[in-house]
Amino acid sequence: MSTEIILQVSNLTKIYGREFNLGGKKIGQRVVGAQEVSFDVKKGEIFGFLGPNGAGKTTTMRAILDYLKIQSGKVTIFGSLDHHRDRFEIRKRIGYVPGDMALFENFTGKELLQYFGKFRPINETFLRELRDNFRVKLEKKIKALSTGNRQQVGLIAALASKPDLLILDEPTSGLDPLMAANFHRILRELRNEGYTIFLSSHDLAEVQAVCDRVGIIKEGKMILVEAVEDLKVKFMQKVTVKFNGTSVPKENDIKQLNTVISVERTKKDTFILKIKEDVNELLRWLSSYDIKRFTCEDASLEEIFLQYYE
Repeated sequence: MSTEIILQVSNLTKIYGREFNLGGKKIGQRVVGAQEVSFDVKKGEIFGFLGPNGAGKTTTMRAILDYLKIQSGKVTIFGSLDHHRDRFEIRKRIGYVPGDMALFENFTGKELLQYFGKFRPINETFLRELRDNFRVKLEKKIKALSTGNRQQVGLIAALASKPDLLILDEPTSGLDPLMAANFHRILRELRNEGYTIFLSSHDLAEVQAVCDRVGIIKEGKMILVEAVEDLKVKFMQKVTVKFNGTSVPKENDIKQLNTVISVERTKKDTFILKIKEDVNELLRWLSSYDIKRFTCEDASLEEIFLQYYE
């Protein structure tokens, strides 16, 4: 991964609507879509943008593309291009798949690609590779295709020019597991070639499978940006302890440890613990007990994500 910054978002704020008083009554509604959101995406990385529906993912992505007018903040793309002032130049180098993708229904997939090719040259070699990996028949009209096949057409259209930056909002929505796996492999190959991908998803398995770093957004605010591997090691580990004989502590005693997040007793002599940071405090405490079995593993991204949203 390069240290070159492809996308820089600084204090981006987008608020929908407004409230005002009229005759002592509050009229209207003010909704925060994104509030002082800041992060960067480096050249040659897959950056995962995580959060449940309504957290601010799509608002942030549309604001980056200048489809929404922001109240404050700055977005710089490709080093020096401003997302608003240079939006037309930027769009020549970006592939975008929206979460609510709509395609020209009377076009065939092939006609759609020809139409998009007038704005961005198609990489014919890469297009052939995409057609080999996706099952959709591009000779059919869009309106005759299933939801999953329409999604495949949209992905092919976004990728066919091999853009420098891909912005993908829930890209595997509607794809079956095989197609999703094929798409993940394509993303990793593009990453290895130096292309940059900004991927929004609520599918934690997808993010864990393909992303190098992840940003978590909650109620319009960024609460974390971290490398996926560092996140799993740094923030939470899962420990299973099986005690020997009658040497079994009480649950409340375990919960008193500073590093312990939660305790689950699965058997009379067995506990599953979620701990933060390192395991040394727990090991020192356990040294006074007779342990039959001890295992420690990184928490899944799902478990870490739920920790932040609970």
